Amino acid sequence: MSNIVSPTRRVLPRILLGLFILFCMYLFTRTPTHEGEWSPLQTRLPQITLRHEGGEPYYHIENLRDFRYNADGSVLRADYRSADFAPADLQQVWLGISHFGGYGLAHTLLSFEFSDGQFLAVSVEARLRPGQGYNPFLGLLRQYNKMVVLGTEADVIGLRTHIRNERVLLYPLQLTEEERHYLFQALLRDAQQIAQQPDFYNTLLDNCTTNLLKHDPDYRFYTSLLDYRLLLPGFSDEVIQEKGWLATDKSIMDLRTRATINAALIPLDAEDFSQGIREGYRTEWHQPALETSSLIAPNK
Repeated sequence: MSNIVSPTRRVLPRILLGLFILFCMYLFTRTPTHEGEWSPLQTRLPQITLRHEGGEPYYHIENLRDFRYNADGSVLRADYRSADFAPADLQQVWLGISHFGGYGLAHTLLSFEFSDGQFLAVSVEARLRPGQGYNPFLGLLRQYNKMVVLGTEADVIGLRTHIRNERVLLYPLQLTEEERHYLFQALLRDAQQIAQQPDFYNTLLDNCTTNLLKHDPDYRFYTSLLDYRLLLPGFSDEVIQEKGWLATDKSIMDLRTRATINAALIPLDAEDFSQGIREGYRTEWHQPALETSSLIAPNK
């Protein structure tokens, strides 16, 4: 038997290794940027200012998105608003899970409810170029910038329920007042930081779900690699319930049934849109104030 190794078999591993090294160099020399053109839905970054006029501190937000859409998803009216939100007026935090495909493919978002009747939807997204679509594999390769969209529920949630016809679930989270305030301010800080310093979106490590969970002191970056329910955010409500942030006296299937928004019951242009998508379970799901805090990370 000959022990001679052909030149091709000797050179091929070196070529492959060289190509791999060049590919890694390409990835890690890429830098995120706010420059250039963006998808019509993601043109403007929110601008956030903390103010202390007249007593309690509040956040003034510019470029708060309040779009309306045609049936095909194109932008009918591109309206941006400015609004003020005081942490002292924050009453409830809602978790939204929008299923855009089967097998757990979904997008997660949060909405903050205030005593003055305002709702602020917060959605961490891959920022796309005009005509560009989202691909989970490309999301691993530093191909998308990250963006925090701040908008009205009629825009951020209504786009998914009424225009894209996605199955959207909306859950009230069981959080203490301190936890609600911490989470609200932490996500606004994230939006400010991205506006000042661009960052990449990552399908596994830095996505819509991990950007919400990272404010939990028990969360570790590798958690999303070890739990399929975080890899497939459509199942992330199971993780949230295990943490005690959803009601634990009901099954997850019962919670999902109650949380599913019936778009047929409320027109997208209704003045009470936010109230309408919660009709039927708000009173039953009202949660008393909790005495312990499990969400707030120390020294942050």
